[in-house]
Amino acid sequence: MIPILILAKKLEFFKDNCHRTINHAIITIQFNMNHLDNFFGVKPRPFSLTETKFDQTTFYGRWRYFMDLVNPIPIFYSVAKATEYKTFLEQYKSGQLTKASDEELWYARQVVQSTFHPDTGEPINRLFRFSAFGPANVPIMIGMLLSKKTAFSIPFWQAVNQTYNVGFNYSNRNINSPFTMGQLAFSYVLATSSSVVISTYLDKLITKRGGTSMMIRTLGPATAVAIAGCFNLMVIRGRELWDGIKVYDKDGNFLGMSKQAAYDGLSKTFAIRFGMQYPCCFWPVIMVGGMRKMGLYPAAGVGKIGAEVFALCITFYFVLTSCFASYPQMIESDMLEPHLVSPNKFYYNRGL
Repeated sequence: MIPILILAKKLEFFKDNCHRTINHAIITIQFNMNHLDNFFGVKPRPFSLTETKFDQTTFYGRWRYFMDLVNPIPIFYSVAKATEYKTFLEQYKSGQLTKASDEELWYARQVVQSTFHPDTGEPINRLFRFSAFGPANVPIMIGMLLSKKTAFSIPFWQAVNQTYNVGFNYSNRNINSPFTMGQLAFSYVLATSSSVVISTYLDKLITKRGGTSMMIRTLGPATAVAIAGCFNLMVIRGRELWDGIKVYDKDGNFLGMSKQAAYDGLSKTFAIRFGMQYPCCFWPVIMVGGMRKMGLYPAAGVGKIGAEVFALCITFYFVLTSCFASYPQMIESDMLEPHLVSPNKFYYNRGL
């Protein structure tokens, strides 16, 4: 009985420490991001349940939107805790909440959006939430970019990467434009096989023609992931080119389906998905190479892992988000198909 009580006390102590650590991390991140906003002279909008926190017509506003989206803190919250934030927002919506700052409300909305699927309202698997995208991809990218290139490691890490991607795509799928399990399986097989074949072939070709340096050999994985990502996107969202996507007016009223909007949205997403792989794959290699030259890169052990994680965190939370911010998430257009009529302009989501 006594050992059980001791264990229970230790678990409670550990839980309290975790909560304190998370709260400290939240305060630190918010403090630093607020300073960054002040430096660029950008202020968040008053809280809204429908509008974004920052102006999406500017690059910085879009970058901040994605920085909040991939903030890793919400993955540490249980579904019960996230539900408390959801109730908090529901109380605000119904007018029951009298005392709450904009900052508290924005953070509650961020946690809810990260935890619950927007269409079903059901909790998303913790591993496949947007807030887990960075932490989950760090070990994958270490294996794919910074580990020793061998006949086994190249296809293995490509397969791991595509396996995570298909889980992420499925967990965050649009319920209004569903894809079947057959499409999902086909997407996985196509993306995985293409990335494995391309990365293996390119690595052999690059090694034969260009040498064995880490920088040159990174071109293979980067190109393989870029092409596989486009295949994956085409299988999952190719149907939009035939059916069109939903278009709205400025007030959010549904106007109809547009193939032109689908083509435009997919084109922009293709450009981002393909182009982002190169800075995202080369930047960690450049950082590690720079640390080596300055004598700051440990040869082995915890120090080496820490340096690699640092390089990849910089990549995910600054380089990747900058790539995603290249185009607005909600596209504004003056003209689409003749059958669509809007009192102002047309608006549609380009997708991810």
